[in-house]
Amino acid sequence: MKKSKSKNEKFVPSNEILQVFESHVFQAKQLVSKLPKPENQDVFIALDCSPNGSLNAFNYGSGLKSAQIIKNLAGSFLRDELPWLENKLYSASQHEFEIDFKAGVELGLWEPLNSQNFERKLNWNQPFCVKNTKGVTKIWHPEWRRLGYKNGFTTRTGIIKFIYSGESYLQKFYMPLNTPGLPLSWRMHYRLVFLAPKQEEELEFIGGIWISRQGFKIFQEENAVIGLLSPLTVTAFF
Repeated sequence: MKKSKSKNEKFVPSNEILQVFESHVFQAKQLVSKLPKPENQDVFIALDCSPNGSLNAFNYGSGLKSAQIIKNLAGSFLRDELPWLENKLYSASQHEFEIDFKAGVELGLWEPLNSQNFERKLNWNQPFCVKNTKGVTKIWHPEWRRLGYKNGFTTRTGIIKFIYSGESYLQKFYMPLNTPGLPLSWRMHYRLVFLAPKQEEELEFIGGIWISRQGFKIFQEENAVIGLLSPLTVTAFF
């Protein structure tokens, strides 16, 4: 796996191009199509998932930055500046998709959690995630001591304090995928990116990226490794 890092990037880009099942792209598209979108605006929508048999979608949000990353990686490693994507980035540059947490509840991605109901809803014998509206996610795993606290897990006390701190939601924990070419401690998930045109046209699958970090809490930051996902999804590597 070839990796390099420029001073302007907040992650380590990789030339490793991975693939995802066509059926998972279709499932993701069906899910994203049900999200409320702004009228008369082009917006990019990103869906995070850990596909392993099932799609295992767990988050969605603005895909503008991810679409730009796709363009940059293609230019760096494929020598393709993707001019068609440049035009779409320009048209959507003034509008970012905003998360509607109620829509996530309706789609079954998560459910409301608060200080009044958490004792009834939480099963401490199973792994789960708790997220808030600021984008912070805490992960509970009953085997966190064996797996390692520093790998991104939160203690039971930490989970309860987080719930009391404000509006939160409960969602399933999906085991991140192993990252080809990196040690087993590096885990990853996929981010699939769609363009929702301002006209009432069908969603367009732009492509995607894989994001890998050490541990189980995966997000884009300086020590993350990011590469392209192939839109020609014919096989899977796992």
